[in-house]
Amino acid sequence: MKKILIIVIAVIIAAVPVSAQKSILFLLPLDADRAAQTDIENLNSQQDIDNIFGRTLIHFWEGAQIAISELGDEGNDFHVIMRDVTDANKLERVLNEPDIQKVDLIIAPLYGKLFPTVAEFGHQHKIPVVNPFTSRHDIIEGNPYVYKANPSLEARAAYLCNHHPGANFILWTSDNRTTPDAEAYKTYFTEHNITYHQVPDSAFFGDHLSRTKDNVVIACFHNVQSYINGMTKTLQANKLPNFTWIIPEEWLLMEEFNIDNMNGLDVNYFASYFADDAEERTQVFNYKYGERFHCLPSVRNYAYQGYDIAKFFISLILKDYRTPDFEPIAYKFQFKRIEKGGFENMKARFIHLQNYEFKEVK
Repeated sequence: MKKILIIVIAVIIAAVPVSAQKSILFLLPLDADRAAQTDIENLNSQQDIDNIFGRTLIHFWEGAQIAISELGDEGNDFHVIMRDVTDANKLERVLNEPDIQKVDLIIAPLYGKLFPTVAEFGHQHKIPVVNPFTSRHDIIEGNPYVYKANPSLEARAAYLCNHHPGANFILWTSDNRTTPDAEAYKTYFTEHNITYHQVPDSAFFGDHLSRTKDNVVIACFHNVQSYINGMTKTLQANKLPNFTWIIPEEWLLMEEFNIDNMNGLDVNYFASYFADDAEERTQVFNYKYGERFHCLPSVRNYAYQGYDIAKFFISLILKDYRTPDFEPIAYKFQFKRIEKGGFENMKARFIHLQNYEFKEVK
C-alpha cells in the first residue's frame, strides 16, 4: 500500500514515524508569510502580481507535487517534507530539526547566499543535495554530494565543436565586461587548441566571416544598442557568407528583438530548460497542472522544472541511484562527476529558429 506524507510549511500530515521510508526535503523560498498578508484588492496589474510573487517558487513546488502524486500512484512509499526558507535564520532552525538530519535527499533551489550552508550540511551528513538553477561550477567542487542540474556552460562549446568541426568560430563579446558564457567558450577553445576570433560588440563580425569554412558566430553580450547596431549591419550587408548564429536566450526578452528580422537567418540559442508544447508529455502535464492548480505552467514560472527535478531525483533515490527511466519536460539530464567533487549536468539544449518558431535540434 502506498503512502506519501507531505509536510507543507507548518501543516503536518501524519504523525507516525516512518523510518523504513525514504525521506525527501524541499527547501523553497516561497515567502508564504508575506504573500498571505497581501491584500488582493491591491493587485491591479501583472506588475503588482510579479512584485509579490516574482521571487517565490510556488509554481516550482506545484510542479513537484504533480511528480510526487505520480510516484505515489505508481506504488512508491516515501516521505516528503517542505520548508519555506527565505533567510539564514529560518534555514538554521530547519537544519537543526532532528528529522531533517536523517533525510535521504534535499532539493534546494535557494538564493545564492543560502545554498552553501545547505551544501555543507549535506556533506556533513552524507545527504545528496540538488541545486536546480545555479550556473556556478564551484558549488560542486570538493563536495561529492551536490548535484548541479543546470547544464555546464562548457557543454555548449563542446556541442558546437562536435557539430561544427574545423569551423571558423567568432566570439562576439562585450567591450566593457566579460560574461560567464564568454569565459566558458574561451576556456574550452583554449584547452582544446581550437582557433577562434574575438570581436568586440562595438564592431561588426562580418569582416571575420570565412568564405571557405563553416562559420559559427557566438554572441555573448546583452547590450541592447550593440544588438541593434549588429542586427542593422547584418541586414544591410550584401552577400555575407553563410553563418550559424548563436544568440543569448536573454535577447528573446528584449523589446527590440524582432523575430521577423531573424527568421531568414540561421539563428539558434542554448537553453538550460525548454518545453515543447507539441510533445505529448508536455500536454499531459499541462492538463494535470491546470486541473489541479487552475493556471498554466511554463518554463518562466518554473512549474516544469519543479516537476522534472522532483520526478527524476526522487526516482533516483528510490531506485538506489539507478538512472530513472524518465524523460523530463524542460531539462535534459546527463550527469558527470567531476574529480573530487559532485555531479554536473552536461546536457545542453540547442534551440533553432525556423518558420517563426523555436524548436529543439535533436
